[in-house]
Amino acid sequence: MGSTDLRLFQDTPSLVTAATDHLSMILSDALDQRGRASAMLSGGSSPKPVYERLAQQPLAWNGVAIGLVDERWVPAGKPGSNADFIRGCFADSPAERAHFVPLFNGHASATDGLEAAEQALALMAQPFDLCVLGMGMDGHTASWFPRSGGLEAALDPNSEAVVTAIDATGCEVAGDHTDRMTLTYAAVAASKHVVLLLPSAAKLAVFNDAMTRDVLDAPVKALQSLGDRLTLFGLDT
Repeated sequence: MGSTDLRLFQDTPSLVTAATDHLSMILSDALDQRGRASAMLSGGSSPKPVYERLAQQPLAWNGVAIGLVDERWVPAGKPGSNADFIRGCFADSPAERAHFVPLFNGHASATDGLEAAEQALALMAQPFDLCVLGMGMDGHTASWFPRSGGLEAALDPNSEAVVTAIDATGCEVAGDHTDRMTLTYAAVAASKHVVLLLPSAAKLAVFNDAMTRDVLDAPVKALQSLGDRLTLFGLDT
């Protein structure tokens, strides 16, 4: 296994175009090979322009299943919903034909909803064809927040779970939404293609620093073990 496939750009439009083309190619290849494709997407400002551009691509979207990398434990229609975010990015586009699999399922907590979420995700093609991640300035990715409750279980490479619950109480970046559901590291690592979007020089610096730290303090470091199966799109200015 080689090192991370690092792709750096001098401006945001170039990064967005290249990342979109890469994601589109992955989905197109999966559709050509099997007639269906699966993609797990993250929320946040970093991927939004990529998703909006991807949504316009002429893919056989009715064969694509879209799931979430993580979710704040709030129902659709409430502030913070990643499900709403993804639906908004795909609104009024060809990608509206994709089959969307949310994580929130009405249970009182993320822990209570794990079994139902696992059952829903089991209907998607696994291992996932594509997993798209972002990163916070605290070194978290997905809902793997530094030193958060449940983090060690989430990062267990031998876990058989696809999703797990995270208690982000005390994690400033998590804000008021501390009850989270997230893909496990094992599920991310099993994905055929993993993409990390870092659309600022500051985020790239945080990522590079994370590679020198304890993974529980900078959980994005866990992705280092993916080698060249991790494609990083970064802004180098």
